[in-house]
Amino acid sequence: MEELYTKVPCRENQLHDLFNLLGDDDEPLPYSLFISGSMATGKSLCVESVIKYLGYKHVVVDCIECYSQKLMYETIISELECDLDVKCDTMLDFTNALNRLGNSATRYKPIVLVFDRAERLRTMDQNVMCAFLRLRELCNLNICTIFVTHLVYDNFYFRMGAREPIKIYFPNYNKEELFKIIFLHQKSLIRHVLNNHDVDGATKEELEKPELFANFLNAFLSVFYRPCRDLIELQHMARVDFMKYCEPIIKHEIQAQDLSKLWRHISPILKTSLELLYLRISSSKVTKSSPGKENTDYECQESYNFEHTLKDELTSTKTFAQSFELPYYAKFLLIAAYLASYNPPKEDKRLFMKNHGKQRKRLQQVKAKAKISEKLNTQLGPKVFTLDRLLAIFYAILQDKIGLTSNLLAQIATLVELKLIAGSKEMDLDVSKYKCIVGYDFISAVAQTVGFNVRKYLYDFI
Repeated sequence: MEELYTKVPCRENQLHDLFNLLGDDDEPLPYSLFISGSMATGKSLCVESVIKYLGYKHVVVDCIECYSQKLMYETIISELECDLDVKCDTMLDFTNALNRLGNSATRYKPIVLVFDRAERLRTMDQNVMCAFLRLRELCNLNICTIFVTHLVYDNFYFRMGAREPIKIYFPNYNKEELFKIIFLHQKSLIRHVLNNHDVDGATKEELEKPELFANFLNAFLSVFYRPCRDLIELQHMARVDFMKYCEPIIKHEIQAQDLSKLWRHISPILKTSLELLYLRISSSKVTKSSPGKENTDYECQESYNFEHTLKDELTSTKTFAQSFELPYYAKFLLIAAYLASYNPPKEDKRLFMKNHGKQRKRLQQVKAKAKISEKLNTQLGPKVFTLDRLLAIFYAILQDKIGLTSNLLAQIATLVELKLIAGSKEMDLDVSKYKCIVGYDFISAVAQTVGFNVRKYLYDFI
């Protein structure tokens, strides 16, 4: 087990539970396991590591690639029988094919089926998930099905009774665990810096010291830990920002031991990098360096200017937003959500109604409009709004007259799924509250694709 603990750090309890449940060769496997947890918490890695360590025959099924039942059945049987000409159209054909494996030699040999991203099984027939949960009863084999998903078991609904699986939950990594895991990649990050810069011997020794990378990680996680717990994204951003952290040391502008100057150098860069979180945007131009570009030449790095690069990234953000594949009405719903988040509710009548009446300018209002830019609504962050206000603004800015249909409400749920709007996916006029979480550059780029002027309907610009 020490080999597994080294390969999969900070998951000792989950590895121990999996090892105890799957047991030895002479013990029957459990009927099914349900493994849940957030994205990038080591679920699939732990499962595959334990199965390979035990040496069991297994098949890993990606439910996104195997998008149909027929394709899923044939993939499993072909992996088990090594027969590419097998045909399975129904669950009955699948269980009959498994029963052909149940001869005296393989009947008690452990077989494990792993369904990765198992939330896709909900889109298939109801009997598929129920049959996989009790597959051992149907095929007379020592077989176990493992479902790996980021959803909890309560999100799987069954019209008929289903056998309850054994549930294992993978919690998010805490700050200390993230530090430990990212620190394991110190040598590869140092190698990435050395490959992109010409470094003398003394500076190379300073960069290779573990204390330097540990100080960077402490500063990095102090900024990124609260808004992001995704290990994959944190590793990517750490790789990008560590290059900038080392630049003044390589140029002999700051000593490696001067932590206060290094913090003042990297702090604004880390905060600005939060705007590019999850976007993975990099400039396609070879002559300009980019925070998201990992294979930039050293000649380009010498003229690196972070402010200019940020402008390039924001331009790339507009390009990304304009190429975003959203339906026509979904774009107007997203625009309405942005206007609802960044406009005061009491100004809706003035902004969206033609005959709103005259309004006298009072001294108090004039002083309020003279506020500094830091207090603008568009810079204070989005405010929550209700579903009925979203629909009211949507119909006010839309020229076409359409009815309120289920397809229109489903597009709101799609925007929530795409993380463009934060809130509940359930449509309840009394309870549902939402918040738009995209920036002005993104929403203005989306508005350009439908010929809408967002600035005209923002309270900060009237």
